[in-house]
Amino acid sequence: MIQENQITKTQRIPSPLLKINKDYKSQQFSSLNTSHQSIDQEQQYPEEGKLLNFIMELEELQQKSIFNLKLNSISLEDIQQKLSIKDDPNNSQLRRQLQYNKHYYQEFQYSLKYENVYLGNSLQNQKISQQLRSRMIDWMIEVLGNYTETTTNVTFFRSVSIMDYFLSKSNTQYSDQHLHLIGISSMFIATKLEDIYHIPLEDFVQRVGHNKYSTNKVKGMEQIILETLNYEITFPTILDRLYNLYYQCFSINNDTNLQNILDASIYILKMCVHDYQMNTFNANTLVATSFFYSIRDFVISKDYQFQDQILDQFINRIIQISQINQFEFNQCQVKLQELINSFKKKYPDLQNLDKFS
Repeated sequence: MIQENQITKTQRIPSPLLKINKDYKSQQFSSLNTSHQSIDQEQQYPEEGKLLNFIMELEELQQKSIFNLKLNSISLEDIQQKLSIKDDPNNSQLRRQLQYNKHYYQEFQYSLKYENVYLGNSLQNQKISQQLRSRMIDWMIEVLGNYTETTTNVTFFRSVSIMDYFLSKSNTQYSDQHLHLIGISSMFIATKLEDIYHIPLEDFVQRVGHNKYSTNKVKGMEQIILETLNYEITFPTILDRLYNLYYQCFSINNDTNLQNILDASIYILKMCVHDYQMNTFNANTLVATSFFYSIRDFVISKDYQFQDQILDQFINRIIQISQINQFEFNQCQVKLQELINSFKKKYPDLQNLDKFS
């Protein structure tokens, strides 16, 4: 059986600033070596200046304070009218882009509504300890955190979701000794799905897994995961749901304070996925609670007047968008506060959340 120290911590060596077309020197870590070289390719887009100017105009018009709840989105019809796309034969590319965005948005909203994958019982039929699962989550943060030039939070949350979904659906009973390979293969699937330049299989075998598992072993577990899930691996993650909630509230906005709220919400969700009990909450409830916690923390820190009224309005808005139960929302708030207060005490050896955030 794998001992807990086989999913090891590492001390992060600060990486240099990322630059285009620059080779990066290898960095040595105690548990993995994950230096990687990215390829940057420029793409040309039609009418780029006109579209960017319009987006900048929208952002300027939509600047607002954190407690302004007149959160109106700009419709596709407004954009079409503004750009006069229908009357301009030279804007066929923009017409196609708007049409694509419209269908993408519709599909995404449909997916959020109907593809509800519950991940709260992933260990119910397994012999894998909750503690080792938490260590695997922490290790995933470290592995993917050393590929920031090509990998984002999207890949991390997809990796966790694939792993948990597989464990909940599998008829095979796995134990602690199998989790390392399952985690590696879950990350391999996720990076191929989400990243433009995915992490190579050789990296997972050599630098991440230290040749403990062969190429065939990793690919074999990949096949088992995909077949068990019937290749249904594109369902919305809690990060997808957070992005939807954020943009439903604030639309297009590059305000620094709002970005800080989003970043804090992502950090809290990473904290939550470590904790098996927090994952028993409905995904929308967990996301709504984390998002509101970040908003509340910001409002309190700014010492705004009428804080209670501001926060009550946000609660109502978030619950309306998320379509969740008020009672469960309140319960999740209590549990989230307990986790935030006790996280470092409960998981004293898991340091990668802070190192790679």
